[in-house]
Amino acid sequence: MITTSPRITLGDPVLVAQGPADICHWGPWQFPYIERLADGGLHVGYHLEADAYKAYGLPKGHAVSYDSGRSWQAIPDEPATGGLLLPNGDRLRTVTLRSRPVSDLVLPEPLGTCKGTYGSTYAVYRPDELSADLREGWRFRRLPVGSNDWLEEIATVRFPGEVRWAGDGMFTFPWVWRLRLAPDGVLWGLNYGFHAPDNVLTDKWQVHLLRSVDHGHTWDLHSVIAYQPDPLADPAWDKRDGFTENNLAFLADGSLMSFLRTTDGNGVGPMYAAYSQDGGMSWGRPQVFDDRGVWPAVVDLRCGVSLAAYGRPGLFVRATHDPTGHAWGERVTVVEPGVLSKDTCSYSDLLALDDHTAIIAYSNFNFPGPDELPHKSILVRTVAV
Repeated sequence: MITTSPRITLGDPVLVAQGPADICHWGPWQFPYIERLADGGLHVGYHLEADAYKAYGLPKGHAVSYDSGRSWQAIPDEPATGGLLLPNGDRLRTVTLRSRPVSDLVLPEPLGTCKGTYGSTYAVYRPDELSADLREGWRFRRLPVGSNDWLEEIATVRFPGEVRWAGDGMFTFPWVWRLRLAPDGVLWGLNYGFHAPDNVLTDKWQVHLLRSVDHGHTWDLHSVIAYQPDPLADPAWDKRDGFTENNLAFLADGSLMSFLRTTDGNGVGPMYAAYSQDGGMSWGRPQVFDDRGVWPAVVDLRCGVSLAAYGRPGLFVRATHDPTGHAWGERVTVVEPGVLSKDTCSYSDLLALDDHTAIIAYSNFNFPGPDELPHKSILVRTVAV
């Protein structure tokens, strides 16, 4: 029986990058990610464009730190020594292909259409009915062990019922949204979208969990978490567009925990959690984990504590040392909740620094600049347990 929860201590915010005071609209200086470089430094990347399909694949902002995140320097491009370090010594990055305007394409009749909560209607297509150039996707860049040259490759992805779609006038290509390395060295790819098993199109977004046992060259659809709402805990369940923006915790007892975002037309909704006792082959019925939660960041520390960061409004971090992942401590505030989408994007990323400490990268839309005015800013701070 877990009777206490880990105590979280937050370090002071450290500025990574800051936009000009007159850029205060949604999109730029948001959505950060953080990684460890081969030379021991830290790298934070962040979005600089509109939050739209037309911005997929466009360049990002970048900064590096060589003092464990206490100071940061802007760099023009993604560093050549980043990517996820794999057990075989390779480093791997996902590649997002540029979306293409539907007006430039010749498309077949769609398999069907689906609606999203932001008012978009998506036309959904079977890949085998598309031209070869529109069947592309699942790209990666690999830095082979012992090499200095990144190679772009197309992975083999076995995904029964896979579909492609177009929305807001743009045709998009698939990629692995997040990579997670399990304690056993298996690589997990996190994805969400529509699905058409046996050519029957789902009308809600659902989570797709991919696995690779050959270091990312080949992927298989391992399991799907379909939208299964809890009407008692989520009275607006029928207004949600399904399960999206997922992440995994690899728990101390060997089980898995999947965090699942939901949203309505305002971009908010409760976060659900589902658990698997058989290595992610099957999942128990999802339950509401908290009343908010855009794409949660997750890190599993060697001391046995798992951390999750999420929000909207605001941004929070929680911890558990329950080996089953069911008992979590209270939320600790990283960014105070404010006016919706004017406080923080609530997207973040976590990286372990040592057995008891992680670093969180996040955005704050009201961090003071040298002119003492509020600026959209990318920040980091330590999270110690």
